[in-house]
Formats: sequence, structure tokens, C-alpha cells
Amino acid sequence: MRRMEFGIVHRPKLGRHISGDAYLIKEGEEATLICLADGLGSGEKAAEAAQTAIRCVEVNSALPLSDIMTRCHRALKGTRGAVMALMRISFTQSTMTFVGVGNIGIHVRSTAPIKPISRNGIVGYRLPHLREFTFPYTPGDLFVLHTDGISNRFILDSTIWMTGTQDVQILADDIARNFGKEDDDVTVLVAR
Repeated sequence: MRRMEFGIVHRPKLGRHISGDAYLIKEGEEATLICLADGLGSGEKAAEAAQTAIRCVEVNSALPLSDIMTRCHRALKGTRGAVMALMRISFTQSTMTFVGVGNIGIHVRSTAPIKPISRNGIVGYRLPHLREFTFPYTPGDLFVLHTDGISNRFILDSTIWMTGTQDVQILADDIARNFGKEDDDVTVLVAR
């Protein structure tokens, strides 16, 4: 059933034992859903918020992405809140759909121009008007989702993109090693 490959680096900030970031990959026959959540701040309270978001996404995974995000907003009230991204790859419709709130980054390498953006806000506190972006999906498209513990400068580093057939775990490791911040939790998820 697996249709995509994943490379993941997920680690707490230097000196901590728990990450305030969390992720979910939910694979199905017709689609794969990916969630990345970054609880505000770091440590246990940030981790609680991120894990609450992940549980909410898992329970509501069949809904449209905007509806999932709205339910997460309700579930996160009373927590620190989180910034989040949801991405669904539909194999039956050959589409990629994305909705994001806050400073979760996404970079896509595809034959088609794919430039989704996250809206400013905090899930659990200030949910913005949500906007779902839908683009064509072609098998082999490369998606890099990351929390703010990764500098966006990796996008401009041509050496990272030298080999189009590069292993997704090696790519995730390279991005985290070269562009991860020691003073923040780091999560980068590469999917192809």
C-alpha cells in the first residue's frame, strides 16, 4: 500500500529531552495525510499542545483539511496553542491539498509551480480565515515540511538539490544538520 517515501528528523532543542514539535503520517489506499505541529515555546507544555493537535488530526483525518484545522483549534483552547500544517496527497485525484497556520514551512519541488503558504495565526488562540491550496500532484514530487527550528535558507542551497534521486532520509538529515537551529526544536519531514 505504501506509495510515498518519508525522511524525518525530529529532535528537541539543545539541552532539552522533550520536543514541542510533533508530526503524523496517515497513509491510506486513496490518500496520504501529513500533519506537522509546533507547540508554542518548548518543553512539556509545548509538547502537550502539539500532541493534542496530532490526536485531533488522527480522529478527524477523513474530513476536509479546513474542517480538521477548525476542530484542532477547538481542541487546543486552554493549551499553549500551536502552529500547524496539514497536507493531503490524493492518489485517486492526483492532487496535493495544503492548509497551514503560523510559521510552518513548506517547499515543493515539482514540474508544476506549487507554492502553498500558511496564514498568520495560532491554532487554539487566533485562527485566521483558512485557505486550502490545491495543486496537481505527480508521483515523484518532493515535499519538505519543517518547523521554525529549520532555517529557510536550505531552499537556496544548490548543493542540497544536486541529485534528483537523493534518498529522502539523507535529504532530511542534510537539511537538519546544516540548517537546524540549536536553540529551537527541530522537525523536518521530507516526502516523495
